[in-house]
Amino acid sequence: MELTQDQVEAAKASGCAFFPATEGQVARFAMQRRIFTIAGKPFVATRDGGGFHETHATLALLLEAHGRGTASEAGETVQQAAAADAASEQEMAGERGAGGAQEVRRRPATTRPKGPWRGKPRGV
Repeated sequence: MELTQDQVEAAKASGCAFFPATEGQVARFAMQRRIFTIAGKPFVATRDGGGFHETHATLALLLEAHGRGTASEAGETVQQAAAADAASEQEMAGERGAGGAQEVRRRPATTRPKGPWRGKPRGV
């Protein structure tokens, strides 16, 4: 989502702060729609000092509520942004289920762990 200077100022007036995005953040957050471009450079937006990064939909709602920027200027409506966020969340959930994330396998409840070795020591 490309932001104009007016939209950046409106977001800052609503409590958002923008920080330059690292390459790792761009790789992780682009699919989640949490990367914003300002003058062609990637940024992340946050309202809590950096712990939670805003999505296109939440920033569009802030801009709309502020009254200085509209979602139509950004090229998508709030509903379109929310639908895109939901679609990307479903896609990420599908990737997690397909083995994209590490799976934790547990031992079946019917098997017991092996006890300590009770035989002769080796080499004796």
